[in-house]
Amino acid sequence: MSNDFENSQEYRKALEIAKKQQELYKNVTKAISPEALAKFQELSDKLNEWKNSLNNMPGLLKFAEMLKNYQREVRETEGLTEAEFEEKYRTEIEWSEKFGKNGWVISEHSNPADIKNWEQLLCEGEAKVAEFFDGEDIVILDVIIEGLQEKYVSDETQLYFKNGMQAFENEDYMTAAMYLLSLLDNRVNKLVDFPNQRMSYKAKYSNAGFTNQKAEDFRQLTEKRGFMSKKIYFLEMYPSLIAYLNRIFIDGPYKFENGIEPPYLNRNWLMHGRMNRSIERYECIQILNALSVIEFMFGDR
Repeated sequence: MSNDFENSQEYRKALEIAKKQQELYKNVTKAISPEALAKFQELSDKLNEWKNSLNNMPGLLKFAEMLKNYQREVRETEGLTEAEFEEKYRTEIEWSEKFGKNGWVISEHSNPADIKNWEQLLCEGEAKVAEFFDGEDIVILDVIIEGLQEKYVSDETQLYFKNGMQAFENEDYMTAAMYLLSLLDNRVNKLVDFPNQRMSYKAKYSNAGFTNQKAEDFRQLTEKRGFMSKKIYFLEMYPSLIAYLNRIFIDGPYKFENGIEPPYLNRNWLMHGRMNRSIERYECIQILNALSVIEFMFGDR
């Protein structure tokens, strides 16, 4: 849209008039008094401001177009049920699920540009995404840890988090993962309104398992007209979180009896002493990120 405006006859004409007026004032000022010159200079400055505003106009028009599109999207989704809303954005949901299946829940600390970058980093392996949290001059991991420390101040949560982080700082990532995964299991079961707490992991960590929780969130966000929050929750966080929990708590094709270890961290293989490899730092960061998102979505209610 901005290119169309810049190439339009009206835009070129306005700029041409502004330039001619500036040249005219420059020539006139050679033969007038200092007082008049000051007045002409003031007019010249005003013309400069006008010309600059014309140069900025494409950006303003582009913003106006974005706002118009946003308002139209809000209107189009008004009155949609949760199922209809998710069907409308099926492509976005599947895109987010891909991150969870690769170990990363879309974070409350990320934005659309960051997530696009995650997609590129995944091409080099899921460990590369850890750079978003733990790269050079990056403090997001510190922010996550500090936020969780403020949450886990009593009972078993404090003990498990403290022991997990001590092991993490000592680079004993297998011990850290044991504590942090136990804490993750605890917090999900305490905070999420599952239809039945006795459900199997396979039933819990699925869209069906999160039915009650999602229905209540959708209702609240609809009542509050929280369109952007609804998109973040239902198109980004829920899909990636459920996919991550499914991967980490459910064996899937990697049953013990098959003897094939999963190429990613899995609770059952870790806790039952079946792993034949060391756990890496980024895998603990994945758990910390998931804990942070869970507290963000379901804590403080």
